[in-house]
Amino acid sequence: MEELSIIFIATLPALLGCWLLPEKYQIKAVGLVGFCLLAYLDTVSLAVLVATSILTYYTLDKLTKEKVAILVIGTILAVIFLFFKVDFSSQSDFIRNRALPLGMSYYIFRQLHFCLEVYKGNIRDVKFVNFMSYLFFFPVFLVGPINRYPEWEREIRRRRWDADVFSSGLERILYGFVKIVLIGNYLISNGLYKFIFNLGEEYKWMASYLDCIRYAANSYFQFAGYSDIAIGISLLMGIRIVENFNFPFLAININDFWKRWHISLSQWCKDYIFLPIASYTRMPIVAIVSSMLVLGLWHEVSMRYVIWGIFHGLGIAVWQVFDKRFQFDFRNRLAQIMWRIVSVILTFNFVVVSFAWIKEDSFIEALGVFRTLLFLD
Repeated sequence: MEELSIIFIATLPALLGCWLLPEKYQIKAVGLVGFCLLAYLDTVSLAVLVATSILTYYTLDKLTKEKVAILVIGTILAVIFLFFKVDFSSQSDFIRNRALPLGMSYYIFRQLHFCLEVYKGNIRDVKFVNFMSYLFFFPVFLVGPINRYPEWEREIRRRRWDADVFSSGLERILYGFVKIVLIGNYLISNGLYKFIFNLGEEYKWMASYLDCIRYAANSYFQFAGYSDIAIGISLLMGIRIVENFNFPFLAININDFWKRWHISLSQWCKDYIFLPIASYTRMPIVAIVSSMLVLGLWHEVSMRYVIWGIFHGLGIAVWQVFDKRFQFDFRNRLAQIMWRIVSVILTFNFVVVSFAWIKEDSFIEALGVFRTLLFLD
C-alpha cells in the first residue's frame, strides 16, 4: 500500500501536466513523472527498465526485420527476467539478496510484445520518446495490466477532456479501494482467516477447503482492486487501458476462466506462446500446456508455479477434449440453467483447489492439503 500511496501523490503533477501543458508535451510529462516515481521507489527497476528499453528500441531500429534482432533481444530480456525470478539460494550474497525490480514482470513482457509486433510489421516508425512514454506510464507499474502499444498509441490520439470519463475514473478508483481494503484485507484476510484458524481439528477438511477459497478470493480482490485503481487513474488522464478481470469465478469452464482472469497476461500467452506453438506443432495440447507453463513461471520461477501452470494447462486440455466429444443440447430452459450452475460450481472448485499448489510454501505441504481434501489424511 505504501507504493500505491506514492503513486497517488504522483498522480496530481501527472494530471496537471497531461491537461494543462500544450498537447504535444502532455503524455511526455506523464512519462517523466513515471521516470521520477520509479527513481524514487526502486532505482534498480529504473536502471533495468532504462537499459532494456534502449536495447530494445535501438536494436529494432537497426535490425527491424531481422530474426537475429528478435533472438538477441528476447534472449537478453529472458536472462534478466530469470536472474531476478529464479531462487539462487546457494549462490553469493549479492545474488541471493537481490530484490525483484518493481514492475519488471510487466515491462519485460511489454517490451517482448513490442519487439514481436515490430518484427511482424504491426508496429512501424515509433519515436523513441513515444516508446519510453508507453513504458513509463506509471499507473500500470504495480500490477499491470500488460497494455499493448497499438492500443496505447490509438488512445493517445483519441484522448480528449471528458468530464464523464474523469468521473468514471474516480469511481473505478473507489471500487478498487473497496476491493482491496474492505473485502480483501478486512473481510477475507482478517475475518475469514480468523474463522478458519479457530476451526477445531474435527473440522480439518472444512478448514483446508475454506483456506483455498480464502487464498483464491483474496488474490482476486487484491489484484482486481489494484487493476481498478490503475484503470481509474488512466481514465483521469483520458486513457482507457485493457480490463484485467471479468467476474472470473462465474466462469462456466476452465477455458472461460482464463478469458476472465488476468486477461492481459492470458491473452499475451495465447498470442505469443499458444498460437505459434500450435501452428508449428499442430498439437494444441502441447501449445496449451506450454502457454500455461509460461503463465505460471511469469508469476514465479519455482516448482510450485510449474505444477500450477501444468495443472491448469492439463485442465484446459481435458475440458477441450470433453467439449468436442460431448455436445449437450438442452432444449429445456430449466435444464440449461441447472447445467450452467453445475458448470460454474465445478469450475470454481477446480480453480480454488488449484491454488493449494501456490499458497503453501513447499510441495510437501501442498500435497498435504490435497490429501486432506481427498479424505486421504
